[in-house]
Amino acid sequence: MDLPVVTVAAFVACLLAQLGLLAWSFRLPKPGSLRLWFLRLLLLSMAYDNLVLALGGLGGVSFWYAGATWLRFALHALVLPLLIPFALSAMRVCGAPLAGRRSFVVCLWLFTGAAWCYGLGYDLMGLELAPREALGHARLASVSATPPLATIAVNLLFLGLAASVWRRAGWSAAFLGGLFILAVNGAVGARPWGLLAGNGAELAFVFSLLLTERFLGRLRADGAGAAASSGLSHETARSGAPDGAAKPAGSLA
Repeated sequence: MDLPVVTVAAFVACLLAQLGLLAWSFRLPKPGSLRLWFLRLLLLSMAYDNLVLALGGLGGVSFWYAGATWLRFALHALVLPLLIPFALSAMRVCGAPLAGRRSFVVCLWLFTGAAWCYGLGYDLMGLELAPREALGHARLASVSATPPLATIAVNLLFLGLAASVWRRAGWSAAFLGGLFILAVNGAVGARPWGLLAGNGAELAFVFSLLLTERFLGRLRADGAGAAASSGLSHETARSGAPDGAAKPAGSLA
């Protein structure tokens, strides 16, 4: 089989896997949660990314393909910074003390806004595209030699927040997924096959986030069940006391 055909098949395989994860997301606990809708948006942007890359051999340098590629970069700049509010929400569910501090929350939202501004104002507005070929497959790519600073900063901060979730709730999937994608892109991003490896790492990363969301849903449900059980126990104790009044702990009859 020709190498370009294998490359296109790999992009299509990633696209189909992302659509499968999108369908699975509607079977997770609390399918209407904002965190899940963010993950669905992330999956759709990744699926679009793979669709555009798979069509690279057909689009060439045509006007429609240049516009589709520009939208690919725009979605990346808009969606990726939302990893920070996602991680903040996860910290809240896990009961991390920092997530309840107003100053900390404000700083995270300011960082998210700064990442948006940098991605849209610098990376996107100054975007220049040129044909590039790798593994026999053509596409349009940025000619900038500057590394994606906003992406790197978001990933590093996400690792710190995910580490807090791991420490507080004992759940490591989000941290390990973030570490994996950062390591893969840093190690092989410049190789001819680096884009394929990076898209595979993205798939593993978003899967780790979906697993994290499922864990958070169960954690919240368990917490609500425990609270309801505790309230019922207190009500039972109160109703069993003389005259309907519970005695203070340690008091003598």
